[in-house]
Amino acid sequence: MKKHIPNSLTLLNLFCGSCGIVACLQHQYLLIPIFIGVALLADFLDGFVARLLKVKSDLGAQLDSLADMVTFGVLPGIMLFSIINAKSDLLQGISSSETTDVFTQNQLPLLGFIYTLFACLRLAKFNIDTRQTVDFIGLNTPSGAIFILGFYMQYFTDWNLRDNWDFSIYAKIAAMIVPFILAFLLVAEFRMFSLKGNPFSWKQNKFRVLLLLSAIPQLIFLKWLGLSTVILSYIIFAFLHNIFEKKSV
Repeated sequence: MKKHIPNSLTLLNLFCGSCGIVACLQHQYLLIPIFIGVALLADFLDGFVARLLKVKSDLGAQLDSLADMVTFGVLPGIMLFSIINAKSDLLQGISSSETTDVFTQNQLPLLGFIYTLFACLRLAKFNIDTRQTVDFIGLNTPSGAIFILGFYMQYFTDWNLRDNWDFSIYAKIAAMIVPFILAFLLVAEFRMFSLKGNPFSWKQNKFRVLLLLSAIPQLIFLKWLGLSTVILSYIIFAFLHNIFEKKSV
């Protein structure tokens, strides 16, 4: 029976991702971070439990990637789609051309799925890349999903900002640019440290500790957007970690 426990956690990840998609399509904004939070916990625990019970398997590894594809690949793409496709059209008031309106409403939002495509590519590469047993090569999909979640929640829960014309335009433009930036980071040959290990060992994990400490004020003062800036901080600290690691060799 114990061999099924990690796979059950992986399937919980998949279930939460599926529920998150439904919540996003039904504009149940406050449910989405709950589903993603539970999915993140399940995603962490499935590997941990598999190692603890010594029941790691190829099936579990494949299930993990398939579940991550839905929760941290498809769902974030839909969130970006939702921002671009929100009721205040990007070109409203600039052009009354029917062709332009149709293009804006039906085509531009699809740019959000650029992230989904590269998340799939990243997960496929991860499955065959033996270098990523401790650290990551490129941005991991949960981090990409957290970045998008912060941006999405800030847009859809802060109505004062959303009703502001300038903010709405800039948010939509950002939602069309972000997928390309994250797509590059997902498949970049750029080493990024994981949060595994003892975070209280300063010598070995100083950048991990700094990241965790810097996350606290960001989440307090920036609210939902703090999720996005924490991931941005993670990328910056990973870059600095690589530089200092090379110098110490």
